[in-house]
Amino acid sequence: MTKKYLANPFNALYFYQDDITISTLPEIQEIDQYARDLEDRIEGDFNLDYIVFEFAYNRLAYVRNGLLLAKLKFLKLYKNFGDGTFATFCREQLKITRWQVNDNIKAARVCLELIYAGFEILPTNISQAIALASLAGDELIHAWRSVIESIEPDKITHKSIKSFLFPPTESDLPTTTIKVPPSLHENIHAEAAARGMSIVDLIRTMFEFFISGGNSHLLKSDIDHIDYAEKERIWRKDLASLAAEDGSTSVRRG
Repeated sequence: MTKKYLANPFNALYFYQDDITISTLPEIQEIDQYARDLEDRIEGDFNLDYIVFEFAYNRLAYVRNGLLLAKLKFLKLYKNFGDGTFATFCREQLKITRWQVNDNIKAARVCLELIYAGFEILPTNISQAIALASLAGDELIHAWRSVIESIEPDKITHKSIKSFLFPPTESDLPTTTIKVPPSLHENIHAEAAARGMSIVDLIRTMFEFFISGGNSHLLKSDIDHIDYAEKERIWRKDLASLAAEDGSTSVRRG
């Protein structure tokens, strides 16, 4: 297959024309007819305003689906199917999980609120809308206004919305490990416990004191004062041990 073939969906009509097998499902039949109708049209048959409208309309199909699914769920229209459970109907009839259905319903709620609040720029898929699902009313309106004023429409994604509205805290960040010898591991625990600090806070304090706190001169080798020299020797050893990669015990951050 050439790249040109792979990039053009209408080529499928010709590739399979001698051996077409199409499902009798009405939604698939409709797509087939839609493809054929579009393929038969020539340049003069198209109206750009209609294409823009149709595209925007189709992008909001998840809202229509969510409204239908809300009726299905809240009116319990599934109760006479199979074992009468919502989960079974979703799995066997809709071919998705109930969690996905619930997300679609929540996404529709978010988008409908924004529609009724007067917004023209809207979440274009379930993923974007779900990023706002914990908000409602004035909070939702303020948050979405901030999003569309701060992020270009083509840059709005689930990830960009979450990062903008709910920036991760340090506890949300992934942890890592630093390997140290067992003796140093015990010393760190003991020192942290004696000061009522966590291991992370103790290490951070050490780092900030020497590196960020204007005391890096204490780590210089030209300090002559005996007290400073002894402190330098101890801290150099401890800090070097913290960075060592060949120790047998790990200190976990967080």
